[in-house]
Amino acid sequence: MPKSNPLDRAFKVLDIVASSNREVTLVEVVQISGLPQSSTFRLLTHLVESGMLRFDKGNKSYGVGARANRLSLFISGRRTLEAAVVPVLEMVARESGETAFFVTASEHGNRLLDFVVPELGATSFIHPGFEFPIHATAAGKVIHAFASDQNIDVPDDYDLSAFQPGTITDRDRLRETFLKVRSDGYAINDSELDDDVFSACVPVFFKDTLAGALGVVGPKARMQKAGSVGLTEMVRLLSTNASEISSLLERSDGFGVSSAREQALA
Repeated sequence: MPKSNPLDRAFKVLDIVASSNREVTLVEVVQISGLPQSSTFRLLTHLVESGMLRFDKGNKSYGVGARANRLSLFISGRRTLEAAVVPVLEMVARESGETAFFVTASEHGNRLLDFVVPELGATSFIHPGFEFPIHATAAGKVIHAFASDQNIDVPDDYDLSAFQPGTITDRDRLRETFLKVRSDGYAINDSELDDDVFSACVPVFFKDTLAGALGVVGPKARMQKAGSVGLTEMVRLLSTNASEISSLLERSDGFGVSSAREQALA
């Protein structure tokens, strides 16, 4: 008798969860699949880690993950920037332990497309409709620094109001900050908008066009506990996942980039 293919077993477990009209527990998956409990638990864990399933620690049950939903949308032809981004946000939130978010850019301003809060000990520091000012947020700095190859000067009519003592309100200093962001490939916000809140962002491109900014945000003390090594790892995590989003956009000819930006403005 031929050995069972591990991939077949994984798909079997995924089918059981996806075909249910509710979240299911480990015991239920074991009963339906007929697989040993230890093997089923490993498969479920791997599927959660890959984003194909999600795990609710409150009721200890499994549901369809953002990556599986993305695959379903792509197969059905409903390809959007949000569908591409959400599984990445889930992974970044899980790996960093902080809120992950994606901001789109348009001529009308910067808007939050979506965000994911990690499962444990998280409080969201952002909300839908937030505008991400270019002088006081990591996302705003990234988008302004990378949106144009020609001009990073601050518009004369832009309001440089101070939100916190650390907010940059000097135009020359802000321009220097944008140049540094271009050079470093990322931006930070160190208590410049809200007290004791720290965030980091990197740009996400579709070919040569800025699609938006991918970032993480959380309490300053927790996010800076590892010092510069922590920031380095944070930027590495963001850059790796920004590249994944860019690759998806490249392969799909930038699906939904314009429409997603307009939806974010609604």
